[in-house]
Amino acid sequence: MSTEELSVSRRNILKTIFCRSILGLSCSSEDIGNAIFVEPSCVEDDCRSLVEDKLVAKKRGGEWVLTDAGRKCIVVVFTGGVFDIIHPGHIYTLSSAKNLGDVLVVTVATDKTVKKMKGHAPINDEAKRVELVAALRIVDLALLGSETDMFEVVERVRPDVIALGYDQKHDIDDLTLGASSRGLHIKVVRFDTPMPGIKSSKIIKDTKAVEEF
Repeated sequence: MSTEELSVSRRNILKTIFCRSILGLSCSSEDIGNAIFVEPSCVEDDCRSLVEDKLVAKKRGGEWVLTDAGRKCIVVVFTGGVFDIIHPGHIYTLSSAKNLGDVLVVTVATDKTVKKMKGHAPINDEAKRVELVAALRIVDLALLGSETDMFEVVERVRPDVIALGYDQKHDIDDLTLGASSRGLHIKVVRFDTPMPGIKSSKIIKDTKAVEEF
């Protein structure tokens, strides 16, 4: 069964269980209902239907979990970046990534990683940047990246697709092989951008515009 065959409410439940499980959060009917603004009784009814389709199961204690079939019903897209100053280029990339699947997971670079990559600390610290990215409606889940191995978070999420921005330096073949060596079969795509002149570094350097703002 694909997400196209699922009702919106049942698809949202699968997505919510996936995201909450990545965060190690409870997945009771009440928890899920609070997350998607639905009455717990309605969640319970939909979950019973999902159990019949073998897409979810109920653990002792009343929490719901995705079955392997349930996980295969949602396409998880993974992307990442610094996101120090969120601009239209970021929104384009994130929107394009979300269009590739059902769930968009975004990893945000740590402060130490940013300093290593760019030679200076970010304007906004890692906690604030994760908070800002998580607040975007197109983002389902924002996670802080690893400082030692980028595949650490990839293995945790186990996405179906990795989406790269036009200016990200990661090599598609290297990512594909790296994932494969960890038993992950992931499609890697790279986007072009309709706004090639928009970058955080250029915005920061334009001190006059920043001061006027």
